Amino acid sequence: MITVLAGVNGAGKSSIGGSALRAIGQDWYNPDEVARELQRRFPGLPVNEINGRVWREGLNRLELAIRTDAHFAFETTLGGNTITGTLLDAIAIGVRVDVWFCGLASVDLHIQRVAERVARGGHDIPEELIRKRYRRSMRNLCRLAPGLDQLIVYDNSLPLKRNHKPQLRKLLQVRHQRLLHCETDMPSWAKPIAAVCLEHFNS
Repeated sequence: MITVLAGVNGAGKSSIGGSALRAIGQDWYNPDEVARELQRRFPGLPVNEINGRVWREGLNRLELAIRTDAHFAFETTLGGNTITGTLLDAIAIGVRVDVWFCGLASVDLHIQRVAERVARGGHDIPEELIRKRYRRSMRNLCRLAPGLDQLIVYDNSLPLKRNHKPQLRKLLQVRHQRLLHCETDMPSWAKPIAAVCLEHFNS
């Protein structure tokens, strides 16, 4: 089984999905945490090299879990083709894949949330990369959706609480090829995935 915590940078996937996994005693591959550890151990290593190592390690672990039928949970923006293609291949051979996807009302809100994270001492992501991932992430989620065992989509656009905790709104949920929940007042950013789910799944 593969559990995917997905969403463009700043969406809150670590806070939401990661916290939920740890609450039930599970861990997940968090690229940001691994990158911070590499920076601590190798302070002179260029950021792009660190990011490359972290990405390759995550892909290697995903591929190993698929080959050995092991459980693996990891975090991704779904902004590229390699991870999406690997997940599609896994689905094709019968691997169970669950996706928890977090989104925000606009790409500008993603950029703002990343800037707020940087102000609190977190890591930065170039604006142009966030914009590119925003365009690709939903497209890739729509490609994956028909084969997923479970999909939960959250909107995290409401202002964060004072303790930086999210105020979530669950937009839709699919489980075992059945549409269990779909908000009637769907925000614009989530309408593409809602349309795919309404087309492919029975309620």
